[in-house]
Amino acid sequence: MRSPITYTALAAALTLSGYAAADAHIGPKLQQKLQQESGPFNVVVSFNDKSSVDTVMQGLNVPFLSMQALPMAGVNVTKQQLDILAANPEVSSIYFNAPLEYSNYTSGEITGGHFVHDNYGVDGTGVTIAVLDSGVDATHPDLEFGSKTIENVKIIGDLDLAGGINVFAEGTLNSDTSSGHGTHVAGTVAGSGAASANDERRENYNDGIAPGATLVGLGAGEGLNILYGLLGFDYAIANQDRLGIDIITNSWGGGDGAEFDPNNPINQASYLAYRNGMVVSFAASNSGPDEDTLNQYAIPPWVINVAAGDPNKELADFSSRGLEGHIWKKPDITAPGDGITSTRAPNTAIGALGPVVDPNHPEYYLYYHTISGTSMATPFIAGTAALLLSVNPDLSPDQIEEILKATADPMAGYKEHEVGSGYVNVKAAIDMARNVTGERLSFEQGNTDWSSQGFWSQGDDTDVLVDYIGRFKEKSLITAFGGGYVESKGKHSTVKASFRGDAIKIHFLSGPKGGLVDVVVDGKTLKTVSLYREQGFGGLVVTPIKGLTDDTHEIELRSVKDKMYFDRFEIDGALVDNGVTYVEQTETYSGVMGPSAENLEVAEFPFDVASNVVQIQSSLSWDGVADLDFYLVDPAGNEVASSASLSNPEALSFDVKDSGTYTLRVTGYISALTNYQVTNTLTSAQ
Repeated sequence: MRSPITYTALAAALTLSGYAAADAHIGPKLQQKLQQESGPFNVVVSFNDKSSVDTVMQGLNVPFLSMQALPMAGVNVTKQQLDILAANPEVSSIYFNAPLEYSNYTSGEITGGHFVHDNYGVDGTGVTIAVLDSGVDATHPDLEFGSKTIENVKIIGDLDLAGGINVFAEGTLNSDTSSGHGTHVAGTVAGSGAASANDERRENYNDGIAPGATLVGLGAGEGLNILYGLLGFDYAIANQDRLGIDIITNSWGGGDGAEFDPNNPINQASYLAYRNGMVVSFAASNSGPDEDTLNQYAIPPWVINVAAGDPNKELADFSSRGLEGHIWKKPDITAPGDGITSTRAPNTAIGALGPVVDPNHPEYYLYYHTISGTSMATPFIAGTAALLLSVNPDLSPDQIEEILKATADPMAGYKEHEVGSGYVNVKAAIDMARNVTGERLSFEQGNTDWSSQGFWSQGDDTDVLVDYIGRFKEKSLITAFGGGYVESKGKHSTVKASFRGDAIKIHFLSGPKGGLVDVVVDGKTLKTVSLYREQGFGGLVVTPIKGLTDDTHEIELRSVKDKMYFDRFEIDGALVDNGVTYVEQTETYSGVMGPSAENLEVAEFPFDVASNVVQIQSSLSWDGVADLDFYLVDPAGNEVASSASLSNPEALSFDVKDSGTYTLRVTGYISALTNYQVTNTLTSAQ
């Protein structure tokens, strides 16, 4: 039932601009700047395929920075050049290169970290962690270059030099010369404690949580922005095998409270690192205790989102909170982040804060300092992940997150959107990790919990876009997806479908009469899968396929021997009709709202969605100082997507399942007359 509201008639004020072919996705911050500024604009351009980057960018005749592993480039462009990029079919998105923010003895005691060091002999040996931050001072005894910090990179990217310059200065002894933030983070995750080796309370008193692990420093400097963050991820991905990088920790972010945006280049980069087998941790941010203040780069589900706790296992007041009931906006776990003593980089801004004053050890003043933040909690979780990998190297990133959450200590009085699963318990996590069968090989083959969009798109055996050639019978099974599966009734039976995306997982069932199935993609047999199981029926067999181009593909499951039991597809994209092409059409409305400071004003824009429409993308922008909110209502009257942040423009996206009349709803309390514009893009299968 709708709440009583005051509607304002705007029919006479609306203008319709008509349809136009839609271009590449433009990030919300860049949309805002295009309305307010004349340029030039410092942007990050993402491509559908890396092979297109240099060809497209060279056509602009301006300096640009291309990545080694990521299909992206940074560039300064005019509005005209931006239009050229946006219209190029090889370009998927363009985002403004926004600035970002940098968001332990007691910790080791209260979490069981020292227990596993002393009693299990577990210290992270054999694991390497990349620290993407302001840099690392590897002249510090706890972070010694060569033995502890095996590589230290100063990232240099300059779009203003002729041709652009993109330099990774390897072998830098001290890459943290201005901030000190990254040096503290590095010591928290894996500092050796060498400068406190002779402390009477405990050998290596100020060591990190994984003192046996090695480090790769990725120094983006004090003035971090999206491009430098991307360059850090790009280096880690390109050099993952050479340096053996298992984990990448990130105590920085921006856009607190923003919605999950899988198209954001930082999120695309963190997903590629995750899909390549790295554990990715991000700081929740320090904007608490207000609700809905999480770092936008910490909320993707493939990232471990870390909140900060205090020594009493309470939530730190400054730790950002999520939004109750929101599917993405919640930390995953809480770790020590209040009053953390770690390695100090002297003569830096943060290094000057909180130096340790210990009358028994005056030398600590030079080497250690104490600060607080989710920036300190995040490397603790990265180091704990290193401990898990040291006892079970076959664990996948998904399993590591699951173990950390399953073994966390409950935090009474707090909700999940505040603390996640609870306070990390290192000992309990190690105990569980030792008794879990690792799934890393399956993960690396593509069997990941998350797709690049978050959830995998489902296409079960009853989907109208799945075709059957030959004899099949629908059967019921409570453990099958949707309660059923299909069974082939003879040889040469084929399951056939088309999908758009670069990865797919095929779910089969197995049994004593299970046979062999060829998995054929675009006419090429990629795998032959056995569905034989000696005893019992119903065992799940998941066959992942990854590394495809982000285009439309044909998949066939061909039964070559005995029976095939097909359950469903999971797609990083969507099932489509055979031979389908996509057309995007954009409709624009403009209107006026206000003034009305007491009553909620509402404007609605109904539009028809045909059965071939697969996606709705809409944005709302306005003039002046106001706060308008934006909602999408389905034919049944349900709000299925929304954007109610403080951003201008507001943006929303929805994958269509049902045709009919949808409605875009604009609401706000407006104290002054406000002009606004709604842009609505429908993607249709033709």
